[in-house]
Amino acid sequence: MRQVSIAFALIALASGCDKKDDKGTAAAQAATPPPTASAIPASANAKTFAVDPDGKVSIDMPAPKEHIKATAGNSAGDLSIDLGNLASTRGTVKVDLTTLKTATFDAPDKNATQTEHAVTWLEVGPKASPEDQARNKFIVFTVQSIDGLSATDLSKVAPTKDGADDVRTVTAKVKGEVFLHGKKSQRQADVSVSFRGAPDKPTRVDIKTTSPFKIVLADHDVKPRDNFGKLAQGAFNLLGTKVADEASVDFQLSAKPK
Repeated sequence: MRQVSIAFALIALASGCDKKDDKGTAAAQAATPPPTASAIPASANAKTFAVDPDGKVSIDMPAPKEHIKATAGNSAGDLSIDLGNLASTRGTVKVDLTTLKTATFDAPDKNATQTEHAVTWLEVGPKASPEDQARNKFIVFTVQSIDGLSATDLSKVAPTKDGADDVRTVTAKVKGEVFLHGKKSQRQADVSVSFRGAPDKPTRVDIKTTSPFKIVLADHDVKPRDNFGKLAQGAFNLLGTKVADEASVDFQLSAKPK
């Protein structure tokens, strides 16, 4: 699967939110869980697949003065797939932003510094309060619809061979909701989905983006932060100049039957 450029993390790279003066309100928000796959269809034919933790999100944020490249992992979630009607696929995938690492520079120390800045902006690093760290830890993508499928019935897809395994691959456009830093936005991604094994009982599903999707930092209340984790009022001109104001995101995931 092609990798994408969060910040499904970067969005993350730059993500930050206004801290609440009212501690009670902040605590209530911190306790609010991320959205779940409430839209999973109640289909007798649907099979549930658990997302493997080794999934990866890649982030790319080019800007005139700094080109940020990052990855994040530790994925989780469930997908509900009707193998005879792939258009009914629903589910939720999340990625742990505390695993965010940048790889912009050749020098490890520069990458370490940039990573520290990124998790500070995202409020998932040590400079954020435990409540903010918990609230901002995950970026979540909820699948709401599937369009443009190259085939809707997996049994109708001709297999290719990968060693001893049959592999059936379909392409589609996945539409859904991104939940990041307490904010939601609608996004879509072009994906390739490969099913390994028999068409009625796959042993693994591999999903990757075939073109990156965009996340606009302003949609998720992303703001620059200083070395103490506070809003850096004098640094807002960094967005769109030194630091990009949107992130291109690719992801590569695998899931297995539960």
